[in-house]
Amino acid sequence: MNSHLQNQSQSHENHALKPRKKRLDGDQHRLLETSFNANQKLKAEDKIKLARQIGLPPRQVEIWYQNRRAKNKTNVVEHGYRNVQLELGNVMAENIRLEKHVSMLKHELNNVQQMILFGSTASASILDSVSGSSNEQGNSSSPGNLICNWRDAGNDGIFRVEELYTCLTGSGTPLWPLT
Repeated sequence: MNSHLQNQSQSHENHALKPRKKRLDGDQHRLLETSFNANQKLKAEDKIKLARQIGLPPRQVEIWYQNRRAKNKTNVVEHGYRNVQLELGNVMAENIRLEKHVSMLKHELNNVQQMILFGSTASASILDSVSGSSNEQGNSSSPGNLICNWRDAGNDGIFRVEELYTCLTGSGTPLWPLT
């Protein structure tokens, strides 16, 4: 126990013998920053010249430069991280938009499959619900009022892909006579 107290006393004395480092004043800091912005690595002669100019030991200038490079590297990494986070947010938003679009396309595909499976009797009502039209609205060729009728397809009731798409999306003019 006595040796422990003696070791503490010796380390305390050694600590008291070391001179305390002084903080840099504003002019010294500005000069170091200006020098660092011009060149992030110092040659030995430039380090000695800068140390004399600001009144510091060359080793302290060297350590300041090492710390400043480390700080700069950390800032670059943090900036990159923020950019990655922003990009991730953009990608996630685009993913949500695409998932909604896929869901809408699956719904349209399901309607087309039902139309094909159920044949001509149910297809007119399915197409009317998809295109947002009804037979009471008349035979208008505007996209919002497009009416598709399964019986008008010809060729044993088989639609071409372009005709189905036009009918489902309600775009363009009818590709066959409407009834």
